[in-house]
Amino acid sequence: MSLTQEQVIHIAHLAKLHITPEEVEQYQWDLNSIVGYIDILSQVPDSELQKVHGNIEHTLIPRLDEEHRDISREELLSCTPQKVIHHQIAVDSLGIRA
Repeated sequence: MSLTQEQVIHIAHLAKLHITPEEVEQYQWDLNSIVGYIDILSQVPDSELQKVHGNIEHTLIPRLDEEHRDISREELLSCTPQKVIHHQIAVDSLGIRA
């Protein structure tokens, strides 16, 4: 499978990217390389995938999802260049510095 220039332009539009015609060609080449690699991977027999999957389970150790509170609220608020009012960063309704 290969992507057409129209498909690349559509993908860029969905990603809210403004690309030039020269960039369309480059992205088309890049995306087609990625899709080509995925096509190659889809041809790997399931028996080979099981070998890889087994190795990954033993090498990737998920980290514990723990809350850390090493920095106090005052230390964090002291980093902002904006005004701090009642322990909150002050902004106007448009999000522009107060």
